[in-house]
Amino acid sequence: MYVDDKKSYRKFLRMYLRSIRRTLTFQEQYTAAQLITNKIMTINHIHKSTRVAVFIDFDGEINTTLLIRSLLLMHKQIYLPILPDSGSKCLLFAQYTFSTPLIYNHLNIYEPKWNVSSVIPIEKIDVIFVPLVAFDTSGNRLGMGGGFYDRTLQNWKHQSNYIPIGLAHDFQRIPTQLLPIETWDITLPEIITPSYHLIIDTH
Repeated sequence: MYVDDKKSYRKFLRMYLRSIRRTLTFQEQYTAAQLITNKIMTINHIHKSTRVAVFIDFDGEINTTLLIRSLLLMHKQIYLPILPDSGSKCLLFAQYTFSTPLIYNHLNIYEPKWNVSSVIPIEKIDVIFVPLVAFDTSGNRLGMGGGFYDRTLQNWKHQSNYIPIGLAHDFQRIPTQLLPIETWDITLPEIITPSYHLIIDTH
C-alpha cells in the first residue's frame, strides 16, 4: 500500500498493528503477560516504588490483569487512568484495589469507579505504565491517536519523580526510519516487551 503523507501513514500503521494485536490467541496473550510481568518484578525501581499507574488493556494491548494483581500482592498502591469529563485531554488517575468496581467509559474502556478522594496528582505517582501501538529503539511512541498520554506525560522529563514505561508486544517495534513521529509524540525512557527491556537515554 502506498501512502503519500505522514498523517495517512500513521493511520495505516495504527490500523495494521492493531489488526495484528486483535488476532492474538488467548494463549499468546497469556504468555506475553507472564513474560512481561516477570521482567517487571525484577526491576529495582518497581520494588522501590509506592504508587504505580497501570492501564486496563484494550484492543489487543498487553494484558495487564496479571501485572495489576502481582503489584497489589506486593502491597503497591495501584492507580488506573480515567478519561476526563471535560474538554481536557489529560488523564486522571484513580486508586484501584481488589474490591474497586470497574465501569466502561465513553470509549468502552474499563476504568475504576471513582470519586474525588480516590484521584491522585500525577506528581505523586512513581511509575506509569503506558500503552502504545508502535515504538522504536529510540523510545519514540505511536499511540492510538487520541493524544491522552502525549498530553498527560508531556512534561515528564521536568517532573522526574515518576517514570513512564511503555508495554508492548515484540511485533510493535518498528525501525526508526519507518516510524512517523510528530513533535507532540512523547519519548519513553523504558519499553518492555515479552523478549526484552529497552532502556533509552532520553536526556
